[in-house]
Amino acid sequence: MVTRQITNVPTRQIAYSVDWYGKICAQKSSMTIDQIRQTYAGDPTREWDRLQSTPLTRTEYLITSHCLERYLPPAGLVLDAGSGPRRYAIDLARRGCSVVMLDLVRELLQLGQLKLAEAGIDGHALSQVEGNIVALPCGDRAFDAVISLGAPLSHLTDAQARFRAIAEMARVVKPGGCVLVTGLARVACYRAFVYWLNRERLEQVGTPQARASGILHGWVTSYAFAPGELAELVHGTGLQVVDQIGCEGIAAYLPMDHLAQVEADPALWPIWRDILLETCNEPTIIGISNHLLVVARKTE
Repeated sequence: MVTRQITNVPTRQIAYSVDWYGKICAQKSSMTIDQIRQTYAGDPTREWDRLQSTPLTRTEYLITSHCLERYLPPAGLVLDAGSGPRRYAIDLARRGCSVVMLDLVRELLQLGQLKLAEAGIDGHALSQVEGNIVALPCGDRAFDAVISLGAPLSHLTDAQARFRAIAEMARVVKPGGCVLVTGLARVACYRAFVYWLNRERLEQVGTPQARASGILHGWVTSYAFAPGELAELVHGTGLQVVDQIGCEGIAAYLPMDHLAQVEADPALWPIWRDILLETCNEPTIIGISNHLLVVARKTE
């Protein structure tokens, strides 16, 4: 991973308000909190298994974990907002962090309890809260870092809700602390439709208006970010963007069987692994990754 000066976010002062962002890109959606909860409650193991299910999702896990190691403190109190079943939280606890896991879905938190016991992690290092990332039940400046990984932010298909969620993360992190957020990448979604030969999904974005909306309908309705949009949204809450990463990097939608062969090859895998980590924040490839990750810091 190369250290870069981030220059592609606005330099203008932006008011820290929900109303400001809502006026710019007001979008309404039928994706409700209850629908999100029901989708994941029906299959709570899906997200835990996802990150180890294919060479591509294992790459996502590799690169995201690398970023956590680089940008988060070795100890301290971390909020995992939209934690799911705790895979990243358990990794952070192993490093010495205390983690508060917040998720809408009780079944995911319950699964996380089982995974915590299986991992042999001291329960005092991890606590859980059932709640909504749009209204965090936490005090101001309470955490040394905040993470929101996977797709919690993309499940918020209303623009004002997305802004509120990041503003809430900015509120609860201490000055000097980092906020790491991910979202689905719009361009990568288009590539996925062709990769999987999904005619129906491709037809759903068949007009400029449909593509501009960013709303995608699949097993769950989601919002996919245009290039640079997530960084601008984070910047708009008053946080300083310090890095942008493609969580799948240059592995995105390469042939799965080729990725699996390289992954299993003891001579080739270390080379490929290093290339993935060295290039994951290369500006020319960030947008083709399935998940965008923005790293930001609270300066005051």
